[in-house]
Amino acid sequence: MGCASSVPAEGRVTQNAGDAKEVSAKQKGLVLPEDIDSPGEIKAGVETVEDTKTKAKSKNSRARRLSYVANAEGVGPQPALGGESSPAADKSKAAPVNVAASSASPSSSDKPRAPSQSSNTRARRLSYVTNDPNVKPQPEEDGGESVSTPTVTTTGVSNVQSATGVTCTMACMSRAGREPGFKKQNQDNCFAFEKYITNEQSLFGAFDGHGPNGHLVSGYVKQHLPIMLVNHLSMEADASKALTKGFLEVDKALGSSRIDCEFSGSTSVVSFLKGKTLTTAWVGDSRGVLGRSKKGGGYEAVPLTKDHKPTAPEEKARIVATNGRVERLVDEMGQPIGPFRVWLQYAWIPGLAMSRALGDAVAHSVGVTSEPECTVRELAPVDKFMILASDGVWEFIESQDAVDIVGNCETVEEGCRQLVDEAYQRWLVEEEGVVDDITAVVVKFIHAEG
Repeated sequence: MGCASSVPAEGRVTQNAGDAKEVSAKQKGLVLPEDIDSPGEIKAGVETVEDTKTKAKSKNSRARRLSYVANAEGVGPQPALGGESSPAADKSKAAPVNVAASSASPSSSDKPRAPSQSSNTRARRLSYVTNDPNVKPQPEEDGGESVSTPTVTTTGVSNVQSATGVTCTMACMSRAGREPGFKKQNQDNCFAFEKYITNEQSLFGAFDGHGPNGHLVSGYVKQHLPIMLVNHLSMEADASKALTKGFLEVDKALGSSRIDCEFSGSTSVVSFLKGKTLTTAWVGDSRGVLGRSKKGGGYEAVPLTKDHKPTAPEEKARIVATNGRVERLVDEMGQPIGPFRVWLQYAWIPGLAMSRALGDAVAHSVGVTSEPECTVRELAPVDKFMILASDGVWEFIESQDAVDIVGNCETVEEGCRQLVDEAYQRWLVEEEGVVDDITAVVVKFIHAEG
C-alpha cells in the first residue's frame, strides 16, 4: 500500500523508478494443490478423521476463490479436487493440449473440477494456488497467518480553498489477507495525491492484483500510472480520454516489462478531481462509490463504477467474438460452482473471473481488455465523500453499508479504518478464517462556500 501527497508540477516529472524485480521462475499457469488429502483418510498416529476432513475443507474452500484456474504444464484440463487419483496420474502431469490442433470445445468430462462445498459458501476471488516448486506459499513458523500491521495514511489540504472548486482530505489503508497455514502476500496497492500536477487537481486509485505475480503488477501500476497520466491529462482536455490513454499505456508497458503477466494482472479504479469535476476510470471489480447526504439525515450511496463481469451482455459478446468462452467450474458431482470465468475456446485456461483487467496476456487474447469505462460527475455540496476499494471490501459489504460506516465516523482516518476492519471481520465469519486482501481509499470533499 502506498499513499502520497503530491506529484511534481508539469514539466518537472521524472520517472525515476525502475521496472519491478524480475521474476525468477516464469509461471505458465496454475494448478490447485496436489497435497489435499481425501476426506476421511487417516494417517496413523498423526491425524484423526475429523482433522483430515477439516484440513480438506479448508483447502477446498481456498481453492474455490481463484482469479485464475489453469494447469501449470500448459493447457491441460484441471483435475478434480479432493478426489482419488490413479498412481499413473500421480507420477505424471496431464499432457498439454495443442490449442491450434483442437477442433471441438472441451467436453464436460474434461472441465476443471472444483471441490464441493456447502451451498451458503459463495465463491471468492483470492490469490492464486500453485504446486510449482519455485512458487510455493510459505507457511508461517507457527503455522498461522501472515501478520501484517495495517496503517492508515492521511493527507491533508491547504487552508486556502479554491473559490469555485472542491478540496479534500483523505486516508488510505491496505491490509493483507489471511489464509490459515500460509504466508499471504498482499497483492493490493493504492495511492492518493491531494495535489496532482496543480493545486486544484487530485488523483486517487486502488488496485487489486491477481495471479502468481499480481503483487508485482499492482505495484507497477501504482508506481507508473500517475507519472504516465501527467502528460495525458496535461495535453488532453477530456479527462476520460486522458485516463483511458493512461490505462492503455501502462498495460502496454507491463507487456514489455520484466514482469511475467501471462497469468497475472490487476484491477484498477482511478478518480481524477479537477475543480468540481470528478472523472473515474476503472477495469475489473474494484469499485468506487459516492456518499451523498440526504435531507432526512444519513447518506445515500451513489455508484461511480460497475463491476466488469464476463456475464454482462456486452462483455460476453466481445469475449465470444474473440474465440473465448464464458463458463463456470463444476464440483465433483457435476454441479456448477463459483463465478463465471473466461477461458480459451479449446482449453481450460486462464479462468479469469472478470472481463477487464491490466496485464493478463493470455486472457487478453480472448477478449479481456485493459480499456477502462469512465464516468464523469459534477460534484454538488451534497456529495460529501468518496470510497475507492478493492473487492476485499465489497465481497461482504454492500455500497450502502460502506457509505453508512464511513458516514458515521468523525474523521476520514476513522472511517477508513472502520471500513477495512469491518470487512476483515466479515470475511473471518463468512469464510471460516480465510480473508482477501482489503484496500480502501476514503476521500472527504470540502466544498467552497458561496
